[in-house]
Amino acid sequence: MKRAFAAVCALPVLALAQVADPQPDELLQLAFPTWKDEEGGRVVSIPASAVTRAWDARQGKRRLVAVVPRQAVRVAPDRIVLLATMTPVHESGEPQIAHGTPVGLAAYTFKPGKNGWSVAKRQEPFDLQGFEGRAQMSLVPLTASAQALHVSWGSCWQGHCVDLFALYALGPDGVKAQPLLLQKINGGNVYARPDCVDRLRGIVQGLQPGDHAYADEPVRPGRCYAIEGRWEVTTAAASASTPGPLTLRFTGAISKAGKDANAPAQRIDQSMKFEFRGGRYVPVSGSNPVPDA
Repeated sequence: MKRAFAAVCALPVLALAQVADPQPDELLQLAFPTWKDEEGGRVVSIPASAVTRAWDARQGKRRLVAVVPRQAVRVAPDRIVLLATMTPVHESGEPQIAHGTPVGLAAYTFKPGKNGWSVAKRQEPFDLQGFEGRAQMSLVPLTASAQALHVSWGSCWQGHCVDLFALYALGPDGVKAQPLLLQKINGGNVYARPDCVDRLRGIVQGLQPGDHAYADEPVRPGRCYAIEGRWEVTTAAASASTPGPLTLRFTGAISKAGKDANAPAQRIDQSMKFEFRGGRYVPVSGSNPVPDA
């Protein structure tokens, strides 16, 4: 494999377009020559930055991270962007991950030269998102020729659950660190209180019974909710350079609470719409009904 990859790297620039793009792990080895896709081989050293300080403010000029390549994207005839994730590592080599630890989102832009592909730009990481050092990455079209990086993550804590997503512009210069959009998409606390299942079951189908051990336990009035969302970009309304509008659609139910009593459950069926202005998506109508956990 290494001999074949070395041959690809040595091809003239004009010949690069005639062969298959390098694999993500091969590109990561160009960025980190000592990296290996095996236990202990994924740990590398990167410069500390304002982004990495969100993991640990007490850091030196460099810090250790475990890096995993995710996807290589040809963003231009002469540019490939490698998307990767990274998580903090102790000096001992042990993972430095807790429930609230976000994953580092990294991008490496490669350009061709007379000796093959080489790193033109390093973004390590450009942002932190997620829980427990995890988040999912995928690509979504914005226009006929432009696409975005879609990052999604979620978690539950003591019965309170939330899912979020962010969109990042992706192009020949890598990934723009400022999200185009960051929103909650699902949320619920059905099993955080013993009364939520009964309060919401008339609207929300398929709820499983709660813990019977707490069924008769008295609780103070409090909010119950179960909300699911989906989103889409209207690419048909996009121009050559401007993405089309984006819509979030939510369904579910919420039962609010006053000082002395709980309110009846209300059905949720609403939308929130965004338009692309000034390089990002801005809300133009509606609201997001998913409460802060």
